[in-house]
Amino acid sequence: MTSCSACGRELGPQTRFCGSCGTAVSAPPPASPVETVVPQRVTTGSRRTAIVAVAATVVVVAAGVTVFVLTRGTGDTETAQPPLNTNVPAPAQQPPTTTVAPTTQAPAEITEDDLRRQTSQDSTTAERLVGHWVPQLSSKNLGLVVGGVTYDYPAIMADFKSLHDRFPDAVMVNSSDYSNFSRKDFWVTVEASVFASADAANAWCDEQNFAAQDCHASRLTHSGGPAGNSKPRG
Repeated sequence: MTSCSACGRELGPQTRFCGSCGTAVSAPPPASPVETVVPQRVTTGSRRTAIVAVAATVVVVAAGVTVFVLTRGTGDTETAQPPLNTNVPAPAQQPPTTTVAPTTQAPAEITEDDLRRQTSQDSTTAERLVGHWVPQLSSKNLGLVVGGVTYDYPAIMADFKSLHDRFPDAVMVNSSDYSNFSRKDFWVTVEASVFASADAANAWCDEQNFAAQDCHASRLTHSGGPAGNSKPRG
């Protein structure tokens, strides 16, 4: 509501003249013009700049979320780890293992003493054969050459061992200890099985498939000579 500027009477909103004094009512001041914002045309360059800005904002936000998730995950993992047991004793230090390579000892060289020990060991059995016919299996001495082999002490012992493996009752004697041998210092192997005759002893040699020169009947004696105490195979 407005009032008359002359008499002060209240006037209506559409009154142009005061009804009491006739004074013209001044027109109300014009309303402030409304500012009209004209939208600006967005160019292609501006649009690209805006898209880049939005993309950068999204990347920054995503990076922040990723860091948050990783940090949160790491914290959860560390929290889930069981506490260390500080009461477990440390393993005892074991001394280093030293491996000693096995040493191979070369076999001792066979000497004449070894052959004499063998005849001494067999002497008791050999003495029980005195006066009886037995198969003579071998007769070797130092330096003898048979079948391309030059016999030394190791070869003589090997010859005896080979026969003893086939005939466990075989024994070794030295020809110098018995008078029925014509040649001395020979190492003789005989089968400790007695036979009633020379032919029976030779038959045993046949049965064992010995060559004629390798096995024949012999009779050990301390009193007689070679005659009558040896019989070759036919």
